[in-house]
Amino acid sequence: MKKLISALVLCLAAGSAGALEITAVSTAPVKGAAKADFTFGAITVKNIAYEKGGVIMPFTENKGKTYTDIKILSKSLYLKIEGCFKNGFAKPARAPAAPAVKVDSFKPLKSPARVANAELSIDGDLLVVAGVMASKKEEGAFWVAFPPDLVFVSGALKSSVESAVIAAWVKKEKK
Repeated sequence: MKKLISALVLCLAAGSAGALEITAVSTAPVKGAAKADFTFGAITVKNIAYEKGGVIMPFTENKGKTYTDIKILSKSLYLKIEGCFKNGFAKPARAPAAPAVKVDSFKPLKSPARVANAELSIDGDLLVVAGVMASKKEEGAFWVAFPPDLVFVSGALKSSVESAVIAAWVKKEKK
């Protein structure tokens, strides 16, 4: 029984270790609504709003259409963000590990420039839709367009995410 409880505690600790942690918040009231930029270690999401008792993630508008490129996947992250708006930000006791970014899926598009949307999961708490763009300079080369409200604090993380997305897209395209 002790081994079972120890294993369960270890699994719970390992599961919570990968959770996205808020490491910094910069707030600015805009038009009566609270908006803030939230930093999750090496990634910052700008313009998260808190209106009418709810967290509103930033969106992108293009040619009259609205796209939600950054979404919250877990209730725990939602509650952390909401808590920062309601109670203020409390700096974590220790710096969190770099977030794990996983390429979940691709949605091929008919555009000659943006050939696909890549769904990226960040620690299973945040979903980011990035564009796989065909290079105009090099035939068969690609680059990644991230949403404008997503900023990589770490250039190394951004580079590794771009490389992973491009490698996964090229591998999928060859199938």
